[in-house]
Amino acid sequence: MRLDREAFSCLVPIGRTSESLPPPPREAPALDLEIVPISQHEVEYPAMREMHDASSLESAEEVNQWRAKPSVLLSPAQTCEAVSLRPLPEEDQPKDTTEQVILRRGSTRTFDKAASITLAQLSTILDNATRGLPADFLEPSGAQLNDLYLIVHSVQGLKPGAYFFGREQNALELLKEGGFRADAHYLGLEQELPADACADIFFLADLKPILERYGNRGYRAVQLEAGAIGGRIYLAAYAQRLGATGLTFFDDDVTNFLSPHAKGKSAIFLLAIGRPLKRQPQ
Repeated sequence: MRLDREAFSCLVPIGRTSESLPPPPREAPALDLEIVPISQHEVEYPAMREMHDASSLESAEEVNQWRAKPSVLLSPAQTCEAVSLRPLPEEDQPKDTTEQVILRRGSTRTFDKAASITLAQLSTILDNATRGLPADFLEPSGAQLNDLYLIVHSVQGLKPGAYFFGREQNALELLKEGGFRADAHYLGLEQELPADACADIFFLADLKPILERYGNRGYRAVQLEAGAIGGRIYLAAYAQRLGATGLTFFDDDVTNFLSPHAKGKSAIFLLAIGRPLKRQPQ
């Protein structure tokens, strides 16, 4: 096996059971499966391979150096009008199991532009998604590499506008007030989904200090964290019978729209949340 062309995979059981799991086999038999090529020839991307190698840990010493890096920066203090999050009380939280939510989780294809969600629903999503990740690059507990910005279109209890989510304050700071559906449409690669959603959540990261602290591997950490938080947002939305979908975007224009607060940061990920549009049967 050439490790620069193939990758290992690991099957992990998910769920709860009262029965003891069988021990894993000591050796797995070779599958010897027929491989169907997905293209007529292999395409090499030298820059991608070079970056992968430059951000890999090749020895125990490099792993120890990585784990010894100083803690990351926390999000900045809020200076403008802010709205405190008000998650649903425990008795009103969804009672579905994680497995049940995963089974119905998907990517919403069309949002109901006329619908809205409540501040409690949005608060519950943000609260559950940003409680910290157990990772060797996130110290102290609760630290986060990605900052979350929102464009709010239709959330009961929130003015339409652009917001910054302050994790330490557990509040949304209003950056600019107004209706920005047209801007969201453009920023999300001129797609309807971010314009029709109730709110759009943008992940931005200040890569300069992150790369200074962690080197090339810092960008991997940013992307890994964004994926984990984004997955939690998906589940928190679908647990409340809402919809969510991940989107791509015009990177620099996202930063410009959210500046001066986001000046110098890089756009990493975008998630739109709202109520799925139920189409009438034809």
